[in-house]
Amino acid sequence: MPMTPTRYSTAVAVVVIALVAGLAAAGTSDLCGVAKTAFSDCTAYVAGGEPVVSRRCCRGLGDIRELAVTAAQLRAVCTCILAEMLAAGAGKINSGRAAGLPAACNVRVGFIPTSPKFNCFRVR
Repeated sequence: MPMTPTRYSTAVAVVVIALVAGLAAAGTSDLCGVAKTAFSDCTAYVAGGEPVVSRRCCRGLGDIRELAVTAAQLRAVCTCILAEMLAAGAGKINSGRAAGLPAACNVRVGFIPTSPKFNCFRVR
């Protein structure tokens, strides 16, 4: 059975959609890894293990700010940072320290989780 223009267009559309979905999933995964690595220098401070914010933490926070552009990316990065905070701090997050990170580093970031139950899906 020969492929008609309509069938060909449909087949191409399905392949393109599958490729875009795959790239999006891979991009989110890569984004998460980068976010966790960038934030790793902040976790000890947020968990209460370090008395002051390090320069490396602030550099990482600046990198994180540049990672996410869309609302979906912001939510994904927020979720990854929350997981990193919880893993590194044994489930403890000092809410005041987490909320104060952007000011301490002089970096505008509005999606840093501030508690273990922070809802990253509300980030816009």
